[in-house]
Amino acid sequence: MGEARSDRRRDAAAVLRCAVSARGWGSLARFLCADSRQVVRAFDRTVLPLVERTVPDPAQRRTIHATLLGTGMKVGFALWGYASMARVPFDAELTVLGSSFTRLYDDLVDHGDREGLDTDLASLFADEPREPFHPRSHLEELLLLLYDALAVRLPHPPDDPIHPLLRELHAFQLRSRAQRDPRIALPEVLEITRGKGGLGMVALLSLLRPGMSEPEQELLGELGYVFQLLDDLHDLTLDRADGLTTSATLNAFSLAELAARVEGLRSRFTAHYGSARPLTVHLALTLIGVPLATRRRAGHHARPRLRTGSWALLFSRAGNIRLEVSPPAEPPPPAPPRTPGAR
Repeated sequence: MGEARSDRRRDAAAVLRCAVSARGWGSLARFLCADSRQVVRAFDRTVLPLVERTVPDPAQRRTIHATLLGTGMKVGFALWGYASMARVPFDAELTVLGSSFTRLYDDLVDHGDREGLDTDLASLFADEPREPFHPRSHLEELLLLLYDALAVRLPHPPDDPIHPLLRELHAFQLRSRAQRDPRIALPEVLEITRGKGGLGMVALLSLLRPGMSEPEQELLGELGYVFQLLDDLHDLTLDRADGLTTSATLNAFSLAELAARVEGLRSRFTAHYGSARPLTVHLALTLIGVPLATRRRAGHHARPRLRTGSWALLFSRAGNIRLEVSPPAEPPPPAPPRTPGAR
């Protein structure tokens, strides 16, 4: 009992130090009060019309709208923070398209069970022509529309490092299904966590930085890994209820250890970019939110509510889509013949 109390005090002190040392709290206020609006406007211009085009049921549309907009705001803050720190332009449309595609793709990988789905998803990132991906549900149709909308906006040439990175990320996404097995060992869990979190972060931030260098990829991969470890802690109650094995369910890291990783990233950001703001504020906020998130009850499958305020969109849980949207009674007509591949 005394040791547990001492651990909690140490964790609380580490989180407090991390929050105090973070730089860029004013940037958070600026994003919430002003710059977040461009994320919402970009979503309404680019993503919402695709949702309305593909999902006929009004209740299902509202669910998807709420989930993708909430995800877009969270990813938007991260990409906006990176753009500020790295001094690159922030593209709100690429951001919401990338976040929406990622959210929907993750749910299909994690919970899609139709035969041939893995092959179809892999075709989106293939470096050579494959059979076209013909959608068999409203969600798959929406995924393809988001993919096409992203492809026409990407400034990346065919030899950009983002393309092999996406193929490697897809392999880690498929491997993550092994986390449904309670016998999975911690080293494999951490390898999957680093692969998914690190490569996922690099892929999203590469939307704003074509031709990203290897040193920057390595640094941002570490950022994504830390964010994924924190996300595992936020989802601890939910993942336990779903029978998933994560770094959090295995008690791999304490809050004090993660706070030390955040501090290490702050130093590395400053060395690489000349500044660590406002991304370290985002990390500190995520760290601060862990104690609140771990109190979340296991009954988590309620419909996500459509929120409009920037604060609510940024700090409330976005939920997921697959629990609410079932396949249509009849598959939608096949898309026109296409040859997916590296863009």
